Amino acid sequence: MKNNQVTEELKSFQLPAWNEIPDVGLYLDQVTKYINSYLGDYEMGVTPSMISNYVKLKIISREGKKIYSRERIAALIFVAVTKTVLSMDQIRDVLAEFSASDSHEAWYTAFVQSLKKHLSEFEQRALPKPGREENGSLLALITAAVAHKIYLDTYFRKRRNEQTSG
Repeated sequence: MKNNQVTEELKSFQLPAWNEIPDVGLYLDQVTKYINSYLGDYEMGVTPSMISNYVKLKIISREGKKIYSRERIAALIFVAVTKTVLSMDQIRDVLAEFSASDSHEAWYTAFVQSLKKHLSEFEQRALPKPGREENGSLLALITAAVAHKIYLDTYFRKRRNEQTSG
């Protein structure tokens, strides 16, 4: 596989900008189709039952009952993307913190820009030629992802311990 094939696809990965997210209020099936239109090629898609569970778990607010506002859709996109590396409790904590500290537009925009920046960093990495080196490179990418996951789990555990003891 050629590195430029991977980086070209990464360049095309796009989450909607804040003002591109519908603000007319969408129903559950419409939200599912909308989010999956961006994430369907990646293992981050959502189903109506997943979204309903996020509401039941109080990760996403119940406001508007069956209608999903721009704020709720942005939060659902965040959940869909971050569920690959964070637990639902961690996502709930992060969303609560973002909602309390910034405007929804500000944190969502920062999230989209940061993700795009990190994806663009792969463009500078050259994948080695097929063979042993490629397996080593793949192993390096996997272990980097695992190391980041361990770091995040440790961070959230320490943070939760401080909150409960302080």
